[in-house]
Amino acid sequence: MTVDFILGSASPRRSELLTRFVPEESFRVVSVDLDEASLIDKLLANSPNARFGLSSTWAANIVNQLAIAKMDALQTTLGLADQGKNLDTNHARIVVTADTIVVAGDRILGKPSDATDAQAMLRLLSGREHTVMTGLCVHVMTTEKTARFTAVEMTQVEFAKLSEDQIAWYTATGEPLDKAGAYGIQGYGSALVKSIHGCYYNVMGLPIHRLLELFEQVQMAFPLLRTDFKLLPW
Repeated sequence: MTVDFILGSASPRRSELLTRFVPEESFRVVSVDLDEASLIDKLLANSPNARFGLSSTWAANIVNQLAIAKMDALQTTLGLADQGKNLDTNHARIVVTADTIVVAGDRILGKPSDATDAQAMLRLLSGREHTVMTGLCVHVMTTEKTARFTAVEMTQVEFAKLSEDQIAWYTATGEPLDKAGAYGIQGYGSALVKSIHGCYYNVMGLPIHRLLELFEQVQMAFPLLRTDFKLLPW
């Protein structure tokens, strides 16, 4: 069986992590055009419990919806929405999307709009604990059927108390500007993190263990993939 495997993300970190378990030549990367900030605002506005504050359950629902929205946007962009479209009996399509948010108290932090916004986020995170959430969506399509598998991973991260000099230094590296919550734990941002509880790779943007659990579900639902395509490394 020929498999068209797509990672719907422009993040080099997600691509690099995926290549550890799926051969680079086995998938292609396609970026997704989605106004995440506007979508988050819309989802929060539609929350029946918004007046009671942002619960972890509702935040998880939001990041799950973001991953699904990325999937829908990608399929529309590539013309993949119809089941079995352009597929023959020996062809399958697997698409993976992910979205990561940082939740600090009642606020959801996506990517900062500029350096000033990044510094404001870092001040908010300074000396306190926050939650990193990643929503995953895996969409599988054959001529016979289509199915989606979703999951949300959560990791608790504690920041050290940051000085203004530290915030200025880190912002000047440029690293915060393309990352949810304005930091990257795998880079210079490691100097800011005091401790974590949960999946480290989730903080990087792709919780590998949870993704491989979804791949196991895919193989259960699509037995032919188990024999014809090496979706899992073992």
